[in-house]
Amino acid sequence: MPIPASINLRPFHEADTEFFAGMAADERVTRFIGDGQPWDQETIQVRIRAALQQDPLDAGGSSRWFLAAEATEPVGIVVSTRKNEGIEIGYWVSPDHWGRGIAGAMVNSALVTIPEVYGTQELIARVDPANAASAKLLTRNGFKLESHHEGLDHYTLA
Repeated sequence: MPIPASINLRPFHEADTEFFAGMAADERVTRFIGDGQPWDQETIQVRIRAALQQDPLDAGGSSRWFLAAEATEPVGIVVSTRKNEGIEIGYWVSPDHWGRGIAGAMVNSALVTIPEVYGTQELIARVDPANAASAKLLTRNGFKLESHHEGLDHYTLA
């Protein structure tokens, strides 16, 4: 597997809407998210409005989205959301960049950026059990499978 260039995370901006919408409407990207179906335009717009809202970081449900870029090219999105158990992270990689180690580089960047943003090392992730690649990536980066609830495997950063 080729080593990807350094992945930089920067805050998600309204100008990133088209990139995100393309992934959200792609069944390859959404197959392990929610009901597994591509998102319709209304759902995409609701999520983007929420991403741009910038609620206080200490409020339950507050989230920050990050555009992941390799040099200046968008390659994915990292999402972080405050939950009772910790800060939940999620990541989407553009199919144009699959198989290049981008997800791993995104998670590595997230493990530095998200604790700095929220001021806590308590990170969690929820993964569809059928998404073996994501589960392997999380465990390789220090996450431990804690439980299975509501159809998802729950991981915490050990």
